[in-house]
Amino acid sequence: MAALLYCGPDAAIDAADACRFHGIKGVAVDDRFIHVAVPLDSPARTTGWVVVRRARNFRVVRTEMLRYVDPATAVIAAARQARSSRAALAVVSEAAQRRIASPDELLTAHLLGPRRSARLVDAAIEQIRGGARSVPEAEFRTLAVAMPTLPRLLYNRLLLMPDGRRVSPDALAPDAPLIHETNGRVAHEREDLFEDMQIRHDYFTTWGFTALHNTPWRIYRDGRSVISEFERCYVRLAGTGWPEGVVLLDDAK
Repeated sequence: MAALLYCGPDAAIDAADACRFHGIKGVAVDDRFIHVAVPLDSPARTTGWVVVRRARNFRVVRTEMLRYVDPATAVIAAARQARSSRAALAVVSEAAQRRIASPDELLTAHLLGPRRSARLVDAAIEQIRGGARSVPEAEFRTLAVAMPTLPRLLYNRLLLMPDGRRVSPDALAPDAPLIHETNGRVAHEREDLFEDMQIRHDYFTTWGFTALHNTPWRIYRDGRSVISEFERCYVRLAGTGWPEGVVLLDDAK
């Protein structure tokens, strides 16, 4: 409240502090400082524990006593402060994966910012607009794009299966019954969650898909083997199409 009073009626809590309000967990918050966005013509300046950023055309989310920049603006501001491509991608991909901000909203917020500190976020936006929804998925996508024998894969697209169930594979060949799934160790370390993963694998197999699984660690440490295995399967299955009755749904469905 003090930071907003200092910065004026058009100011809003920004960056990591606003990300915390909007539910983004993968961003570090330094409680020694409060980040605030202000209009371009604001006289407010960074001072003490108040960090001021001039911005244009940001939307404001209001609570009873505070104001925050909109989710996409907050995510992009936080991602621009990241010190590595993985850190920038982690923030952006979490927002897209949890539908806190859409890829288009994130791109718009990014384009409204200056070119300074834009390089890492440029790459992160490209990955999520390509369909990746996590750092490991983006790393697999980078490996796949680099393989000239592979087509442009489909990422996190919704399929209507013959039994009426809707599923969304992490990566899917467009002309072959071939799927890649990224399985995080933490996400599947409990037996019940492992069973869910196994059931998912068996479900794809039952309907005629070949499903390959890799952990984030293996994708990161042994990407050459991961993509080579996927490539060998693709070469064998290319052109055979998806199992009968499988339909690709529009994103909006």
